[in-house]
Parts: sequence; structure tokens; C-alpha cells
Amino acid sequence: MSDPTGGEELFNRLKLLKFPSLAPVRTRTSVNIKSTHYKTEVEALLNAKPGQEPEMSYEIEEQKHVELYEAVEDMFSRLTEEEQWIYHMLVDIGLSMRFVARALDMPKTTFARKRDALADKMRSILLEHKIVRDRLNL
Repeated sequence: MSDPTGGEELFNRLKLLKFPSLAPVRTRTSVNIKSTHYKTEVEALLNAKPGQEPEMSYEIEEQKHVELYEAVEDMFSRLTEEEQWIYHMLVDIGLSMRFVARALDMPKTTFARKRDALADKMRSILLEHKIVRDRLNL
């Protein structure tokens, strides 16, 4: 079966060149902080009413954001090149599982098992981090 547009050939060449990049560019973004938050933990404590939990300060919220970002960075750094590539094609690029399996010359069910194993690996790596477990209330 020939591909008149040459899409499969292009896809295979991109795969051999490891392009698009296996490590997608992910930039850090600052936390959107509501105006009711305080700049420091001390300020939040001083302004809390008796018996009331203080609102989270800017510094604590920003620190939690940084820790979450580092947990995700750690997870991506622990994936193999092939796992990063599969993630990138399925999630970042948005290709179908069927198309990626065909490009890898792999049966769909085999690729589905590989995809599921990747999801489990990513989940277990992320759950190693206390900040992720706290965020998910686990």
C-alpha cells in the first residue's frame, strides 16, 4: 500500500532524526496568585482570625509550584528516549495510537500495552514525590 502524500516516509525520517525533539520545550510559568494572598507566611499568620487557618502566602504557593514542576521534570528525565518519543507523539503532537503503532511497525494491541505501561511508569514516578501526593490528597 503506497502513501501518495509521503507522510509515512516523512514520519519515519523524523523518527530517525529524533525530531521533533524528544524533550519538548516546557517553560516554567509563574503562579497566578489571587490578591487575597499574603506575601509572607508571617503576614498571613498575623492577619488570620483566631481559630482560623491562615491563607497560603505567596512564598509557600510559589514554592509548591516549583516543587511540582521539579517532580514533573524528574519524571520526564527518567523516561527512556523511546518513552519520551511515544509521549511526545501521543500527547504533545496529538497523533492517534493507531498511526504511531503503524509508524513503529507494531500491532495496535502491543502498542496499547506499551502505552499503558508508560502511563503506569509515569504515574508511579510522580507519586514518589510527596508534593504530588499532597496535591492529589493521597
